Amino acid sequence: MVGEIRAVEKSHLADWAYFAHLAWKIEKKKLLAAFSEGKFPNEFLYYLEGEAVAWISLSMRSEYVEGSEQLPIAYIEGIAVAPAFQRNGIAHQLLEFAQSWAKEKGVYQLASDCDMDNVVSQAFHKSAGFEEISRTVHYMLHLDKKG
Repeated sequence: MVGEIRAVEKSHLADWAYFAHLAWKIEKKKLLAAFSEGKFPNEFLYYLEGEAVAWISLSMRSEYVEGSEQLPIAYIEGIAVAPAFQRNGIAHQLLEFAQSWAKEKGVYQLASDCDMDNVVSQAFHKSAGFEEISRTVHYMLHLDKKG
């Protein structure tokens, strides 16, 4: 399958919100508000025969990224393929696009992350040649709000 990758336009925000919600589990209303505030400047949809079937979110990070040798560094913030279109090489096509995007920005490292329990994403990253750098477990201690 070979499709077309295009930057997200306002007329396709519903498609973008579907995929972003699929990946990040954030309410679509909040995602759309953040998009309209310019918080997602590098969003791309993958189209097959005019239908959006996948998405990738890219960024340039200036803060430290585990394993990085340079700053800024290109980062895959999110990637998702509609269930009916998975296992057809679309995610790898999006990854190739991300690599070209990064090189156009003058950087030669591309980083990403996924949840520890997301074994599908981990398998994708490994099959794509990513090197696992570290694993992290986050904790929270809720403090008494009084005095």
